[in-house]
Amino acid sequence: MRPDASLINSINVTEPRKASLYFDVKRNTLDDGPGIRSVVFFKGCPLSCTWCQNPESINTGYELSFDAEKCIECGDCVSACPEQAIDLTVPGHILRDKCTQCFKCVDVCPSGALEQIGRPTNDLEALAEEVLEDADFFEMSGGGLTVSGGEALMQMDSVGELFQLVKRKRDIHTLIQTAGLFNFSRFESLVLPHTNTIYFDLKLINSDDHLTYCGVKNEPIIENFKKVQALALTTDLEVLPRVPLIPEVTDTDENLSGIADLMKENGVKKMQILPYNPIWLDKLPRFGGTKRLDIGEQTAKFMSDAELDRCTEVFESRGISVHCHR
Repeated sequence: MRPDASLINSINVTEPRKASLYFDVKRNTLDDGPGIRSVVFFKGCPLSCTWCQNPESINTGYELSFDAEKCIECGDCVSACPEQAIDLTVPGHILRDKCTQCFKCVDVCPSGALEQIGRPTNDLEALAEEVLEDADFFEMSGGGLTVSGGEALMQMDSVGELFQLVKRKRDIHTLIQTAGLFNFSRFESLVLPHTNTIYFDLKLINSDDHLTYCGVKNEPIIENFKKVQALALTTDLEVLPRVPLIPEVTDTDENLSGIADLMKENGVKKMQILPYNPIWLDKLPRFGGTKRLDIGEQTAKFMSDAELDRCTEVFESRGISVHCHR
């Protein structure tokens, strides 16, 4: 049975301030491309997937995160807030309709329960130097820099400049993780010349389903995929299509068969499936969000090996090699 679309809710966030922001740099990762890598996570995404693993990445602007497990109820934040937007007697403590994101509460929080999410990219030189602290490990392992999000290609100027900086200094491998909704002509000009690999996520083959669960139609995404895949067949650009598996949403035989047919039509020989991960459920309350998708007891469960084998077989039966992190 398909999930009831009426159970899908938007995250409760304040109006974002316009800025080019990133929210994290994850070092020494082995799951975001070949070799040892650093991943820069950019804020902002044109999709609103109901299962988003990084809900802090959807909004383009700064956000205030509150981790109740770290809070020691000292009250320093209450005194520091000029808008009286913190009340220790209410769940979540933050009155988000009053919060102006001055982040004075963050400055006085002794436990780190309050955190500003979002750092400006106005010093890309410093960001490049931070990434390149591990350049020797990149070169030894065949790793490099991955940009993710959100949708990193909402910040094409920053991504393109960052890629140029790291390549100019050490010529390391660069990789983009994208949901596929971007302006291709700008991408071709600003980012593609400095990109080695694209991990391209495809979620739902039916455009109406894509609108229901991801907030947008999928035609521009599929068109962009066909363009980058055509480049992969004629240049040294590497493209790896990926399908996030969401129980009863993206993991159905009908949906996977449609995506597999698209892959075969466009000359794809290998791809990746991403098992469902329920960690997003723990993140939502930190930003005042509520559960946006209810798929019954499966909402909070990892996928079984049998379920992953079934999904894998859909692609392998069409001659497409599948990699899966279990």
